[in-house]
Amino acid sequence: MHVYKNDPIGHAEINLGEHEAFLKPLIGMIAMKRVTWAAIGGLCILIAGGANGPDQLTSDKRALAPVQAYVGEWRGVGQIKRGSNQGAWTETAEWSWRFEKGRAELVGKLSGDKYFAELRLQAGEPAGQFVLIATPVAADQPAAPQRFIGAKGSEGLVFTADKATENEPARISLRLVAAGDRMITLYEKRLGPTDYLRLAEVGATRKGSSFAKAVSSGHECVVTGGLGKIAVEYQGKTYYVCCTGCRDLFKDDPAGVLADYRQRKADEQAEKNK
Repeated sequence: MHVYKNDPIGHAEINLGEHEAFLKPLIGMIAMKRVTWAAIGGLCILIAGGANGPDQLTSDKRALAPVQAYVGEWRGVGQIKRGSNQGAWTETAEWSWRFEKGRAELVGKLSGDKYFAELRLQAGEPAGQFVLIATPVAADQPAAPQRFIGAKGSEGLVFTADKATENEPARISLRLVAAGDRMITLYEKRLGPTDYLRLAEVGATRKGSSFAKAVSSGHECVVTGGLGKIAVEYQGKTYYVCCTGCRDLFKDDPAGVLADYRQRKADEQAEKNK
């Protein structure tokens, strides 16, 4: 359906597309002055919010499930040259889930890192690809985030920058060792189209020996399926989540989170029964 300039409410051609079923009756009502601006605003909000609904949130969580093990608190030492304290630094990091505007991502808040203040790990396209949005450390004013694209392989997560800056990280590698209790972050600069040179490496130890690993014992996070360490309550029952981001989502919509959790468990059981 199109609305043309000679329509009662229009001055230009508008293609209503997928929202025609919602808007066609509304246009008639507006023309007959039977609808309030509040109703129009409410419908617009409904349409705008539909772009990133529950299906997108579920899709994000499933896509990011392979990197759930990075969730947790870390304390590390960065070295420009391995085995040397010259130019070394100490840092802390907290990786947790963030749920905003119908999307899910993993966010690493870094304190003391030489290069970045925040890393945001998102689901990419096609399936199996990830996007890393890195916010540089800025002394004077906020710096523009940098975008990296990567995937998970035998050596962990490896991301390359869309645009490389001279003497700045153009490739970032994240990998877990020691049964997930150690995380190694490698920063490299680009020398040529396919050649990279080490800038620095951070070796970090997880706070707590099994925080946020894939569930093998203990409680399961009802939001993501990770290891639940934080207790939350709803209608007199206690449940568990893996991080503060999941805790906040549960508090905002406990019934919805539990409905998704039960559906996920039902899907897992159905898959096992095949």
